[in-house]
Amino acid sequence: MERINMNDGTLISRGIIADTVISQFKMWATNPERYHRGNGVDGTYYGEHDGEREYDVWWTTQPPKEMWMPLVAQLYGKVTHMFGHENWSIHVVDCITTRPGSSKVYAHIDTPYRFADFAESDEVLGVQIIIPLDTFTIENGATALLPGSNAERIDYKDLETNREYYNDRLLSEGMQFLSEPGDVLMYDSRTLHSTMPNGSSEFRSALLINALKTDIIPRVQELDGNTDFIKK
Repeated sequence: MERINMNDGTLISRGIIADTVISQFKMWATNPERYHRGNGVDGTYYGEHDGEREYDVWWTTQPPKEMWMPLVAQLYGKVTHMFGHENWSIHVVDCITTRPGSSKVYAHIDTPYRFADFAESDEVLGVQIIIPLDTFTIENGATALLPGSNAERIDYKDLETNREYYNDRLLSEGMQFLSEPGDVLMYDSRTLHSTMPNGSSEFRSALLINALKTDIIPRVQELDGNTDFIKK
């Protein structure tokens, strides 16, 4: 089953990713040797893993292309539909995991709109893809997004200044992506969203794929310190 609404900038497809693919990425997400950066249990953001640190929420290094390129090929038509053209490429692929007991809510928009160079663009410059590697429930903090907020052109500076206001909007107006492994959520990267508190006793992981309009990627890589590992 597929739900698509370009007016609110989202597309949801159910049960389209094979279990074997999900298992591969789940192993990557939960392997400490793959940790790259994260929000420590002490509340501090760390841009590089020191080999020992414990995280509230963390991201991995990028898996090898042979793992994710077949998946991108499978999703090619859907991503092209979101952009409205074929001039797009993959910027970064990684996995995110949220620890049980995490209370973090951090309303934000995604690359490239969090950079001044692209903040005022009216084009669809980025599409974010989330593929659950575990069941996403209200209890374990399924990703929340505010459908239609892509059309608001939320300013990244205003987000930084008024984070609590946007957190409250997500908590009161947002839609949580309740889903199973193998489901896919795509959204315009201007869409306001956040992970939600994980009140369960289990870790929750997802695969993240950030697709960008091809000709902006060199400039984004200059600006984005979080993706230094893909340039090495």
